[in-house]
Amino acid sequence: MNRAAIILGVICIVLTASLLGAIVHYGAVIKDKDDLIASLQSRNSMLQTWLRGNITYYELQMDKLNQELDALNQTHQKLYVNYTVLLNAGVVFDGLKISDLKVKGDLNRESVMGNITNMSNGTMSKVYVILFTFNINGSLDNYQVRTIENLAINETKSFEFPHVLEKNQAFRIFAIGSYGSSDIENNKIAELLAKVEELNVNIEWLEARIRELEETSHEVYILTDQAYYYSVRADLQRANRSILVAMYSMVYDPYHDPPHWANDLIEELINAKRRGVNVRVIIEYRTYSGFLDNNLRTCSYLFSNGVSVTLDDKPDTDHLKLVIIDDEIIYVGSHDWNEPSLFSDHEISVKIVSEKLAQTLKEYIETNFR
Repeated sequence: MNRAAIILGVICIVLTASLLGAIVHYGAVIKDKDDLIASLQSRNSMLQTWLRGNITYYELQMDKLNQELDALNQTHQKLYVNYTVLLNAGVVFDGLKISDLKVKGDLNRESVMGNITNMSNGTMSKVYVILFTFNINGSLDNYQVRTIENLAINETKSFEFPHVLEKNQAFRIFAIGSYGSSDIENNKIAELLAKVEELNVNIEWLEARIRELEETSHEVYILTDQAYYYSVRADLQRANRSILVAMYSMVYDPYHDPPHWANDLIEELINAKRRGVNVRVIIEYRTYSGFLDNNLRTCSYLFSNGVSVTLDDKPDTDHLKLVIIDDEIIYVGSHDWNEPSLFSDHEISVKIVSEKLAQTLKEYIETNFR
């Protein structure tokens, strides 16, 4: 009986010890899982904060661009209205055009000068430019004539009536030739006519500026620290045409258990290649102090998986951190593709969505890395 009791006691002790060991083990596992959940929640909170900040930034930039574009369009419309008024004011009429009309003061008298152009289909042997001046009550005060000889097709000649006006005196200019005439009603029209060329220049500038805004408008997102990893990985997964990566440091670690942030991005390049995406990678090898052996291992790994990869071992150092996806999405900044840069270091990069800027950067790469 005593022997059986002893055996039973030993068995109880062993079972109790095993149970306590299991409790300790699973307690440690639960703690690890709790820590992982807390870490993921923290990362999720950071990502949500980043998304809210960048969406607000983008909306503000678009509002600013739209306001500028609206202002330019309104100014553009006003200029066209003024220009239309001038064209309908008798400035150009039946083959003759009076332009660049100016009134210049000299002491108590003013001079009138301008240009006359033959817009007809034949040479005018004589063109008469007539200036009528009027009294305050509207009655005719005086008139003068200038004669221009042999005005050829599309030819422009100048005329001048010196010291013919009193200050702010109303006048009217009439031009007549073999094939037409032109008439300007009064000095107010003359002042507006003097601004026609300036209006034309402003209209052309505004049109060019509007086209520039429409062509160069693009989305910009600021990516700090780990936000870069989440954003670039998502875009790599969505790539359907092309990926170009030029990277100073790209470290693939085959001995590191997942998760490994740099390994994840490198694997996405291989996955994209398998989907039929055109993937090209340029990795720096030489630095001022030696060689980046980790980059060499990455180059070998990508090459063995069918990715087009160039190991840049020229004497100069290429410190690029550039990703271009589908000829439109650009990542550029301070992030390298290694674990410290992606996970623990403080880094800043930007994501830009712009076909025009992407083309400019691709041309730079083609020029320097043929």
